[in-house]
Amino acid sequence: MPSQTKRAKLACAPGAAGTGPALTDQPQPMVLSGWPDEAEPRSDPSRDRFRHNLSRIMAERKLTQAGLARTMHVSRVAVHAWIWGTCFPETSRLIRLAQTLNVPIGMLLEGSDAAPAPAPSNEEFLLLEAFRKLPNTARLTLLADAYELTNQASLDKLQAGGLP
Repeated sequence: MPSQTKRAKLACAPGAAGTGPALTDQPQPMVLSGWPDEAEPRSDPSRDRFRHNLSRIMAERKLTQAGLARTMHVSRVAVHAWIWGTCFPETSRLIRLAQTLNVPIGMLLEGSDAAPAPAPSNEEFLLLEAFRKLPNTARLTLLADAYELTNQASLDKLQAGGLP
């Protein structure tokens, strides 16, 4: 029978219930003064905006955490963590999230305060369709002209404002 009592003592960690008093010679963790208290997490405004925007967009689209997780190929726990602000999606997942929700990344990060892009007019739509039908050399020529006109307009604006 002595072997059975020996086995019972080895199965429990030192200081565990039923094995006697805990060891007091163990080194205690060092507490550094000046370190932030973990009980008071600091608020991150950008993370807070993101989580509120994500929650709002999901509610507008009637998406559940599980549904978004399936679509994004992540766990429901990951989506839950994004919504509660305990973690932030990495860049590639943030891009995929914006594509999945069909919103600009700025809408996720900044919210409805960001100015939405105006809908293209009929003329702009026709120009875009005509541009898409052009051969690449003609497209590049038009783009070069557009950049040159934009730069010239910026220079004219600076000179009119009295700036060098």
